[in-house]
Amino acid sequence: MVYPKRRGPRNNRHFGAFLGLVFPMAGWLLFYLFGFYDQLTLRQYWDFLFSSGNMAAALSVALVANLPVFIYFMSENCYETMRGILGATLFYALLIIIFKFF
Repeated sequence: MVYPKRRGPRNNRHFGAFLGLVFPMAGWLLFYLFGFYDQLTLRQYWDFLFSSGNMAAALSVALVANLPVFIYFMSENCYETMRGILGATLFYALLIIIFKFF
């Protein structure tokens, strides 16, 4: 008897890394849309974050977007995808440290 393939989430590191990189970008854009859209253009917001030294704070808030994705894949027991998400989160953490101290 041939069993059908399980139609669940993908379980590999590359997919997790992709999700771990994209979701904080979406979180950063949502942060802009809900907080600054009526006051600044996207270019002005970008320049403001760099000139005021708040890029590390904005990335830290945007990184929260990885949490629901990580928890979802944890509930599905997709550990390789979780590793990819964690690796991307650590990459963002390195960027945050660079923006904060350099």
